[in-house]
Amino acid sequence: MTSSMASYEQLVRQVEALKAENTHLRQELRDNSSHLSKLETETSGMKEVLKHLQGKLEQEARVLVSSGQTEVLEQLKALQTDISSLYNLKFHA
Repeated sequence: MTSSMASYEQLVRQVEALKAENTHLRQELRDNSSHLSKLETETSGMKEVLKHLQGKLEQEARVLVSSGQTEVLEQLKALQTDISSLYNLKFHA
């Protein structure tokens, strides 16, 4: 009877340890989910900023074309390419 009692107590300790680990893992999952949500929100905000900047660059490019300032236009095109590359790197990878 003593060995069966010891086996039972060992099983009880294992169950308690598994419950504690389960609780810890659930908390870790909640924390990770919260962190992921924050990152998704930040990413969405950055995406909107990049779209806005790209729109402003396109608008400025039209103004420069109409006024004949091609040197500045070439600089803006290079900047727009950089922004597009950054956008593709951050949001499509």
